[in-house]
Amino acid sequence: MSNITIGIIGGTGNMGRWFKDFFSRAGHTVLVTGRKTPVSPLDTAKKSDVVILSVPLDVAIRLSEEIGPILSQDQLLMDLCSLKETILKSMLRFTQAQVVGTHPLFGPFTDSIKGQNVIVCPGRGTGWLKWLEDELQAKGAVVTRMDPVTHDRNMAVVQGLTHLLTVCMARTLQKMKMFPDELMSCSTPVFRLKINLIGRLFSQDPSLYATLIGENRHVEDVLATFVSAMDEAKESLLSGQEGGAVAFLDDIHGFLGEFCQDGLKESNKIL
Repeated sequence: MSNITIGIIGGTGNMGRWFKDFFSRAGHTVLVTGRKTPVSPLDTAKKSDVVILSVPLDVAIRLSEEIGPILSQDQLLMDLCSLKETILKSMLRFTQAQVVGTHPLFGPFTDSIKGQNVIVCPGRGTGWLKWLEDELQAKGAVVTRMDPVTHDRNMAVVQGLTHLLTVCMARTLQKMKMFPDELMSCSTPVFRLKINLIGRLFSQDPSLYATLIGENRHVEDVLATFVSAMDEAKESLLSGQEGGAVAFLDDIHGFLGEFCQDGLKESNKIL
């Protein structure tokens, strides 16, 4: 497809600006709407072949209700939210346009999409879905189709549990009055990376992480499993019985298998 006009609602935010640059460099016309722009979301939607909702989840749901009804079957409505079940249902309910749920698994500080994961959740139609996948893959993105329930279950671990652990580690340091600057003098490379990830999380919008953890209905089940694993680890590793501790770790090692060596190589590159 050529001469595509893409309207990004929320295009003045970090991810909105990132995708404005991405699609502009690909040769498309990009219209941007933000909270302080004179053009309304409805006006942008009317002028666009592709309408992208690059806003927080609750706002995306509201906008899909407002914008969806004016879109035709020839247009595409898509989102960039980190959770997919509720926004897909809303977009499908309120529009007859083609629908694709999209989750770029990288942040706005990423230089290139090459090698980055992007999940697409097909909603309605195939024409625009193929166009989107082709656009992303042409620049080197790793695109995976996934149903929204599976996506959100995966994100309960990939984002929900991961960010929850970071928050809890930060809270632990706070309770122990162990300040990051003071810990740097005795940091290992691994700890330095972890404490920098704490800083990375808390330097960004806290509402994003509150949503990723609190609004994913699958996080509660994951957390229950994690607490169970913590109890097992505490019992095995703090029991004073070396044989039991080693057996516990060997059992996990057996599950991970060959990934252990792959993970060692990859983490060495990062460190």
